[in-house]
Amino acid sequence: MPEKTKKPDRPRELPQRLSVVGDSTSCTEATLLEGGPIEDAVFSQLDLSGRRIETIRGSGVIFDRVSLANAEIGSLRLFDARFVNCDLSNAVFRRFEATRVEFVECRLAGLNALGCRWQDVLLERCDARFAQLSEGRLRRCEIVASQLRESALNGVEFEACRLREAVLSQADLSETRLAGLDLSGCDIEGIVLRVEDLRGAIVSPAQAMELARFLGVVVR
Repeated sequence: MPEKTKKPDRPRELPQRLSVVGDSTSCTEATLLEGGPIEDAVFSQLDLSGRRIETIRGSGVIFDRVSLANAEIGSLRLFDARFVNCDLSNAVFRRFEATRVEFVECRLAGLNALGCRWQDVLLERCDARFAQLSEGRLRRCEIVASQLRESALNGVEFEACRLREAVLSQADLSETRLAGLDLSGCDIEGIVLRVEDLRGAIVSPAQAMELARFLGVVVR
């Protein structure tokens, strides 16, 4: 019986209905904080650092140079959104659901998004060192030219995700199944994981030598 040909993974879906910054009137801080559904809005140059926000729900939203550093959001649910040059460092985002959301040149260092549910999410040229995404579920996400050094990715479920030029050095990926995940273009020096987590991962020859330490062998 002939083997079934595996269907190629679908590419990441891009955000839809996004306005262009400059073509739309920026919404106010009050609009963002009132907790109601937000649609087709642009938030620009807002400083919400350190704030405690109960709920943010939105679609067709752009965040341009918005600071949520050290902020805490009780429930964050976004569809078709883009963050550009935003500061989300050390923020706590609880119940974070994102679909077709892009983070471009954002600071995510120390972001706590434990158990996040992301689909078709992009991180491009972002600083996400020490980010905590443990027990998250990432489906058809892309991480491009981004820094995730010493991030907590343990127990994350990666499905049809793509990583390119991502720095994962000393990141914790223990209990994360890496089968089918292409790490060959990433920096994985000092990565933390279990032998069984490695099964099926795609790595370069040089990386295979680095990972040999998990097998207890010495490469001469």
